[in-house]
Amino acid sequence: MTTLARRVPETAHDAPTTARAPLAVQQSFDALGTPLAEVTFVVLDLETTGTSPSECAITEVGAVRYRGGERVGVFHTLVNPGVPIPPTITVITGITEAMVLPAPPIDEVLPALLEFIGGAVIVGHNVRFDISFLDAALDRHGYPKLANRRVDTLGLARRLVRDEVHDLKLGTLARHLRVPETPCHRALEDAQATAEVLHALLERAGTLGVLGLDDLLELPTIRAHPSASKLRLTAGLPRDPGVYVFRDRTGQVLYVGKATNLRARVRSYFGGDD
Repeated sequence: MTTLARRVPETAHDAPTTARAPLAVQQSFDALGTPLAEVTFVVLDLETTGTSPSECAITEVGAVRYRGGERVGVFHTLVNPGVPIPPTITVITGITEAMVLPAPPIDEVLPALLEFIGGAVIVGHNVRFDISFLDAALDRHGYPKLANRRVDTLGLARRLVRDEVHDLKLGTLARHLRVPETPCHRALEDAQATAEVLHALLERAGTLGVLGLDDLLELPTIRAHPSASKLRLTAGLPRDPGVYVFRDRTGQVLYVGKATNLRARVRSYFGGDD
């Protein structure tokens, strides 16, 4: 297996000095119809000194890059946060101040991390938490915020397995879906566990006709519609302009409509509030 990513060194004196990598431009609508097998995902997890992006700092970054279900890159480094690590955080993560003291600060990690992420779709469990810390660090060091599209395995789980588990924590989902990686509050291990959970959820999503990136991004917003099971019937519809016709089981026309994206419009009838 070829590793596409450069690993960030664990010590400050080995930290990379590459120029700032450009951030990805948000993908066009056409790109959103990309089959999931052709989408590059970067599954990301951070460990931090607390829960506030404005007051706390990153202590560890872990990320794995996937395409077509195969892992094609790994990124991992401890980060010197420049502030004390609270004892409660050390108890949870096992990360001590002695461990992060020789690690590079976040400003030395960001260029290589941005290069690793590139234009990929970012995935995380409660991904807003991780993105909020990254965006805060980017802003402090003169970078624009991340424009990449993102997928939250927490949101997917709410839609797909909410009735099967007592909570939607990463560890609970990993056990329920029987993935090989066990999350342990360390960045790389949790990123890998999240990747395994993502792939298990994608298998479930396929039964609802989720075949492209646009379908996947839309899925967490779909309500528990009584006709949601019919979403799989839309799998063959094009993402092009056209006219659609609904008929009942006797062939009688119920409704005729037009749309600029036939697939998205028809799917909306089986997943929206109306």
